[in-house]
Amino acid sequence: MKRWHYLVLGMILPLLMAAAYDKSRPKPVFTVQPEVQWENAGNLTASQSAPLVTARAFSDVWTDLTDAKTIKYVIPNWAKNVEMRFQTKADDDSHVFEIWGCPAATMVDGTEEQFTLLASLALTGGTQTGTHSNVFVDTITVTDGTWDMTAVQSTGNFICTVTVDSKGYKYIVGIASTFQASTTVYADVRFY
Repeated sequence: MKRWHYLVLGMILPLLMAAAYDKSRPKPVFTVQPEVQWENAGNLTASQSAPLVTARAFSDVWTDLTDAKTIKYVIPNWAKNVEMRFQTKADDDSHVFEIWGCPAATMVDGTEEQFTLLASLALTGGTQTGTHSNVFVDTITVTDGTWDMTAVQSTGNFICTVTVDSKGYKYIVGIASTFQASTTVYADVRFY
């Protein structure tokens, strides 16, 4: 080999080794939490009785229940946690809000999936004014259901929220089985 070959090889070899080394190094992972804004999931203007035990298939609940009496929301695939807050017309308004959930429209074998009761929430209006010229719910009592929810700031005149691990549920339907007359319940949601 000629001398200039060794010279070129001596210059290129370190560059090739550096490129190979750089690809094998782990890349940094950023742990900054992205901003996750509140989004209105829907509004209720009337009560809706709980789905009958024979009418909890995906099409019965997702498709057939009246829109004015239900809040229907699809949880994004990437979301692990769900946080919800509510607004109502006046201080001390009282509602029972049920959350029904379904992981998919069908099971793996193609059979239609069934909705299940995830949580039942007793909501009480507070005094902090919300974005819809109503008031935020300041007290939430969680009962029933398979979702282990946590109420945060459930005390007078603050915004009370509930937080839960989504546990792989995708389709969420909210109804008010007990509903304060002449009002609207607004449900806001955010995921992270």
